[in-house]
Amino acid sequence: MQKCVSMSQELSERRGKAGQSLCIMGAQELRLNQTLNTSHVSYISLLPTELLEIIIVETVRASTGADDRSASCKPTSLCPHPRPELLLASVSQHWRAVTVGMALLWTEIHLFLGQSLDLLDLYLMRSQGQLLDIRFTGIHCNIRGRGSPASELEPEYLRMSNIILSHIHVCRRLEVHVDFSFPQLLDRIGHTKAPMLEELVVSYPPNIPNSRLLLFIEGLPSLRSAELGNFSSISPELFLSGNRLTALTLGGHWDAGLSPENFSDLLSCLTSLTHLTLIGEPVDYVRTSNHPVVEIPLLETLVLKPEANISRIYLPTVFRTVRAPMLRELVLDFDNVSSTRELQSLVDKLKHETPPFPSVCHLALRSRSIIHGGWLALAHAFSGIRSLSVSRYITNQLMGFVSCSGKRDAFPNLCTLWFDDVQFEWSLLFQLLQIREAVGLPVREVKMKGFKKHAQSVINGKLLEAYLAAHAAVLIGWT
Repeated sequence: MQKCVSMSQELSERRGKAGQSLCIMGAQELRLNQTLNTSHVSYISLLPTELLEIIIVETVRASTGADDRSASCKPTSLCPHPRPELLLASVSQHWRAVTVGMALLWTEIHLFLGQSLDLLDLYLMRSQGQLLDIRFTGIHCNIRGRGSPASELEPEYLRMSNIILSHIHVCRRLEVHVDFSFPQLLDRIGHTKAPMLEELVVSYPPNIPNSRLLLFIEGLPSLRSAELGNFSSISPELFLSGNRLTALTLGGHWDAGLSPENFSDLLSCLTSLTHLTLIGEPVDYVRTSNHPVVEIPLLETLVLKPEANISRIYLPTVFRTVRAPMLRELVLDFDNVSSTRELQSLVDKLKHETPPFPSVCHLALRSRSIIHGGWLALAHAFSGIRSLSVSRYITNQLMGFVSCSGKRDAFPNLCTLWFDDVQFEWSLLFQLLQIREAVGLPVREVKMKGFKKHAQSVINGKLLEAYLAAHAAVLIGWT
């Protein structure tokens, strides 16, 4: 009994102390609010510097992410828009001090026709000597409208060229997208040393008669990634230190593309190339019968993204002439192909000839539909893949093909399925998994975009729980 009384007294004392603490905290909060109201200081200005820096970095990254994810070898911005770091620096004096002190925020130099030198000098000063990322978007809408004659743009174009050349020695990334001819800029860059340049993105305007010859005499010793669009000739001397370049993207159309000999010579110099992306039809296989074979010994990823109205011989010729013994991932993006006729020759080749890349482990296929015989051709050419990724439009077609009688042993090593969307026939998926398990070729993992939100609904959640209870070996997740 005495013990209970003592415990009760102790609890009363603790409640009293807690009440006193709450009163003190309430008084402190009242005084703080009065101080903020009288001094006109906003709550947002009281954020710790470390937290504010994280907020600023994530805001800038989210604002510029759309430009970074834009299609390769295409303009990333038609007209200038407010820079997020400038907006953040105008929130308050505290935010301005923190933003200005973050040198890396000011290393992205965006140049356009009519660019103010004051703004450029501001960025250069605040970057504090860090390596620069320079992006020149020379679109006519930035100055006097798209109809501006070339003669009126010449002085402005030369001014931008001089700015680029004067800072290219401290440039880490250079991106040039213009809608007019710029051979002088390329020629002058070719005679200027750029020892720190790691990424190069240059897209020549299509349908403009010119030699489009890209030649960097000095070479680019630090270059690791290059995206080149609409060039009919690229000198291998561009990559004098080809043992460092690991990623190359080429874009264009065959009537202004590289010759097969130039394409072969170029890739033969790139001894460390691991990622190759071909957009459109950058090699002219149409006007010549000489198609030399090129071997890329370290290539791990090959992305083919043809555009509308490609020639019928392009894809089969690429598969026949590119040798990549270490290739692990093949991406076939046919979303922009306008007609199935362009793909029929590829399907015929894959169906009847020796598999072109037997080392491929992951196949990614993006298309709005699969032509007749397409799945059978892919199953023959890439029978050794362990993972398969398909876009939303052909998900049901894939599951129907693999579940069909006589095709159930297709892709015998397949362990992982990747879906771009959750909008498909789930009954087909469950049927597929059951059939593969019954024939001794089980799928161990299924991943899909947006699955986390989809599984939160009561109906879908119960459906998945019921299935997983019977097939616990299959892992269903999201990306």
